[in-house]
Amino acid sequence: MNIGDSMTVHRPMRPMRPMRPMKRRLFLRDSALSVAAVGLGAGMATSVLSTATPALARVGGRPQAFELPAVPGGPSSRRFKLADFLGEKPVVILFWATWCAPCRQELPLYSSLYERYHDDGLEVVAISMDGANTLPNAGPMARRLGLGFDVVSDLDTAVTTRLNPRRAAPFSVWVGKNGRIVREREGFSLAERREIVRGVSRLVREDSADE
Repeated sequence: MNIGDSMTVHRPMRPMRPMRPMKRRLFLRDSALSVAAVGLGAGMATSVLSTATPALARVGGRPQAFELPAVPGGPSSRRFKLADFLGEKPVVILFWATWCAPCRQELPLYSSLYERYHDDGLEVVAISMDGANTLPNAGPMARRLGLGFDVVSDLDTAVTTRLNPRRAAPFSVWVGKNGRIVREREGFSLAERREIVRGVSRLVREDSADE
């Protein structure tokens, strides 16, 4: 009986000791795989959402109408409403900032084109991407550059996010009289002057011919 009792005490412990660590390792391995799978799924979802984020300034598309206030001290004091011209007149939308050197070359060129073709229906608006710290400089700079068209601010970046999600400066969007984007361009160089002059002339001429 003493031997039987001894066997009864030790018999359950033989199979249990080697199995517990193995089960623990399997559990940890399966848990790690589950976590990795969840992480991979989350990463794929983020990638899809990022890829699907629309950049609405695309040739053939229609820009969403917006309304923005004039920059303080700028060439105009009115609020610019794209809806007033969209589908009625050709519009050039320029994104710029006071810290952007190429913008200071591009803006005067478009100002001269605005003066030349405004009577033919051309509208131009320059959207400043300056933040609260540098926005007070936008109006005075626009005046020094001799700009005659509307210069507005987009402090909450709502319009910039829709039309210029890369926040490129300068960035230009040409909209035809039919309300569709016909050209978008990131950057500017003096070598493009003739191309821009011919393009704006064609934009106005083609829209005038449709009347």
